[in-house]
Amino acid sequence: MKYQYHILNAEMPGKEDVLKMTPNPATKELIERLDKMNVETSLDRFEAQQPMCGYGLRGLCCRMCQWGPCRLSEKAPRGICGKDMNSTIMGNIVRALVAGLSGHAMHAHEVIMSIIAAADGKANLTLKGEERVWELAEKLGINTGDKELLQAAKEVALVLLQDLSRMTAEPIKLLEVFAPEERKKTWQSLGVIPRSAAYETMETLHMTTLGACSDWTALASQELRSALAYCYSTLFGSSMATEILFGIPKPKLTKVNYGIMKEDHVNILVHGHSPVMVEKILEKIATPEIQDLARQVGAKGIVIGGMCCTGDELLARYGIPTVTNILGQEFALGTGAVDAVVVDMQCVIPGMKIVADCFGTEIITTCNSNRIPGAIHIPFDVDHPETLDDDAMLVARTAVEAFAKRDRSKMHIPKEITTAMSGWSFESILEAFGGRDKLLSLIKDGTIKGIATVVGCNNPKVPYEHSQVTIARNLIEANILITTTGCCSHALLNNGLCAPEAAELAGEGLGRVCRELGIPPVLAVGGCVDNTRTLRLFIELAKAAGVDLKDMPFIFVGPEPGNEKTVGQGVSFLAHGVSNCIGYPAPIPVPIPKLKENAQSQDDLERGSNDIVDFFAGEGLYEKVGAKVYTEPYPKLAAQTVRMHIHRKRQALGWN
Repeated sequence: MKYQYHILNAEMPGKEDVLKMTPNPATKELIERLDKMNVETSLDRFEAQQPMCGYGLRGLCCRMCQWGPCRLSEKAPRGICGKDMNSTIMGNIVRALVAGLSGHAMHAHEVIMSIIAAADGKANLTLKGEERVWELAEKLGINTGDKELLQAAKEVALVLLQDLSRMTAEPIKLLEVFAPEERKKTWQSLGVIPRSAAYETMETLHMTTLGACSDWTALASQELRSALAYCYSTLFGSSMATEILFGIPKPKLTKVNYGIMKEDHVNILVHGHSPVMVEKILEKIATPEIQDLARQVGAKGIVIGGMCCTGDELLARYGIPTVTNILGQEFALGTGAVDAVVVDMQCVIPGMKIVADCFGTEIITTCNSNRIPGAIHIPFDVDHPETLDDDAMLVARTAVEAFAKRDRSKMHIPKEITTAMSGWSFESILEAFGGRDKLLSLIKDGTIKGIATVVGCNNPKVPYEHSQVTIARNLIEANILITTTGCCSHALLNNGLCAPEAAELAGEGLGRVCRELGIPPVLAVGGCVDNTRTLRLFIELAKAAGVDLKDMPFIFVGPEPGNEKTVGQGVSFLAHGVSNCIGYPAPIPVPIPKLKENAQSQDDLERGSNDIVDFFAGEGLYEKVGAKVYTEPYPKLAAQTVRMHIHRKRQALGWN
């Protein structure tokens, strides 16, 4: 059954709706299997939460002190302290943003510190991204002179580390070198140039404590400031640092989906966000010692599969198959064929351990920030990297030995295997199209109408992966090129939209170009932090066109916003002048049209409004940065909204 939420002008799916609408046949197969086995998953827990709290859904619940929690309504429009709806909602949003910022900041910290450890000889890591080192050194004004690679890399890493932690009133260095000049002037005029991830997180939490800031417009400015710190401290920092460590990806064909697992092989899934420990584990798995161990326990070989952003990282660099995303992790374990899941930081839901215990799967945690009761804990500590090799070997051995304990009576691996082309870095996208100017000419002449980045998490409030796939199919059919990252990318990868053959699903112009170039119409550009690759693409194309970024036919689409990190992603693009189309309304109260007083007919309606909605979706934010938020939970209507937005941008530019 569908759960109706009139306060949001939307509905939520029950389990039967997910089964009917989720686009991957393997997912349906595993949901039905787990249901018959009475294994609890997120779908069951979601239904147990119905009906959801209307105050929480609309951002009208304040828990920022011990006086409450306070629930705001027409009857009680202010909390106990006197805070009103506007400051409560904006405070909740900006706090969510910096929580997500903190997650990506820890990711950035780990990879940056790993570069320093490698340069100091404390970690046995080879820096594979030499070209990124020299590029950043030049952009950051570092005098490389006769310096060797490791010394130059360390100096770059120290600048990135300073961007994470600076407390003085200086701008983020990566913002200075990568942001468009027009945007920097806009942000300067708004007073939202950030200092660092650490400072803006501290300031946001300070501003939203009891008795601090109650001016919602000041909180809105802090949101923009924090989003820029999120973008340039943590996304750019972690993405660039990872490319220094492990190299810049290049396009390659590979296989994805649940069917990549094999009954007679050790199946190890890697999950999380930071690839440092996993890269070393892969190295150990390839050694004769671990390969021999696999044969000793009765396996014919070892299959590595990815989940979430760690999976995206390995897919991009090595073509290692991915399986699924945050809401699919329990389904993957439902195959009964997963011997171990190696997890690092973030998006590892507690429910995975519940399902793992039903099938005897080992969960191995490798990050001190992520502890799961009952899991094996073998952490990578960037402050003590000397044990990295030994720890990685222990993880590899533990994962392989789990094969001997597998209950083969519970195995069922769906057959679905999908071809995909992955590894789309900023550089490789431009190279594939024959350069920046060639891609721009295709956009200007209408062969490609525009670019949408379709990204983000999963959310049980919409049918699993249905919106992501439906929107993407509709957009490529309308000749709109797509980039994708993170959990959303898994849905599009498994649906075949990232394969060159998907050109047949695209419109005449986009399809023809993709066939000529041998590329897909949906480009998987990496994990969440690699949204920087799309942003760099947008910035570069706007520069080539001689047009402000806010005027280009680009848009950010988040069909299933879920994790707090998705707030920062969306607002990062908004700050650059790229409008958002978000798939589910929350945590902003939706204005519901009402009959006017003394209405003469059912069509005589008041629009319905509130200050926060007017700020994001009306003229408030648009007047500041040239972008706004569209909210549309129904995917075909969302795709139409995106097409309309891009058409209007083209029309204003005269690109018809």
